[in-house]
Amino acid sequence: MRVYAISLEKGGTGKSSVAVNLAVAFQQRGQRVLLIDLDAQGHASRWLGVDSKHSRPEDSILGVIRGRLLGEGAIVTEEGVAVIPANPEMAGLPVALASAPNNGLFSLRTAVTQMVARAMPFDVIVCDLPPARSPILATALAAATRCVAPVQPEDLVLQALVDLSESVRYAQQVNSSLPDVSVLRNRYAPRSAVDMVYDEELRTKYEGQLLQTIIPMRAAVRESAGFQQSVFRYPSGDASEVRALFRRLADELLTLDGDRP
Repeated sequence: MRVYAISLEKGGTGKSSVAVNLAVAFQQRGQRVLLIDLDAQGHASRWLGVDSKHSRPEDSILGVIRGRLLGEGAIVTEEGVAVIPANPEMAGLPVALASAPNNGLFSLRTAVTQMVARAMPFDVIVCDLPPARSPILATALAAATRCVAPVQPEDLVLQALVDLSESVRYAQQVNSSLPDVSVLRNRYAPRSAVDMVYDEELRTKYEGQLLQTIIPMRAAVRESAGFQQSVFRYPSGDASEVRALFRRLADELLTLDGDRP
């Protein structure tokens, strides 16, 4: 079982777009995929046609923390990906975690272990996280087999990457199998001389952690969200390029993690 935490402690870097389209790419590569929306805003849920405002709190990660089996409340979308949706009551998720044993740190990891023991039908879990350092991030990293950070060549983004790298190092104390953060260049379009300086900093500082696949800025990704479809369903002129890149990203991660069929 592979658990991918898509995270950066800053908004606007495309975490939900990566989580959604990577989940569908995994599914198209023959993996059975569960997408867990850990952000109360519910962008990933809505992107795949699941209205988090009409879901029940117990169908979200809140139900799992309260003892429900992981995957029981999952909604299978038209794109073949099962979703544990967000819910507005997840605004209180940090408080719910604080009241759980060990401050909820191992809630998700325990749920994943129980799911594997029951042979529930998933090969890959993709977690879409909120843009903040919080107990939610700590809980996800304690369960993750890899953390993927979508970034752009900007100062504030690179600072957020430093902060996330620190969070991952803390998580490695309780999750020794978690590697250093994998850096995904997403919505990537370095143009100015300053952009190129930050791009070079990324290449130098994170050389061993940079994923080879680069997702460029394309209208199809932004537009597909409005139609509640991944780029794999959205009919657009530049969607085919992005589809191929997300398939390449899925292949790259599966290869890194030794799960390539």
